[in-house]
Amino acid sequence: MGLNNIMYNHNMTSRRPRKRFSMIFLILGMAFLAIGLATDQTTFTWASIAFVLISLVMGGKWLRKK
Repeated sequence: MGLNNIMYNHNMTSRRPRKRFSMIFLILGMAFLAIGLATDQTTFTWASIAFVLISLVMGGKWLRKK
């Protein structure tokens, strides 16, 4: 067991998948859109637009350079 094995932590390199959060925000956006359309309140509709945009920014590969 060398010094490299002690200093290296496998948890340091793992990142939480952003796709999971993107999917959660997308589902929230769709739910808020359905509530907003059913109750005819624009607050829920604007919130749904915000959630869908957050979902696109977090999980979109279209933002990354090719």
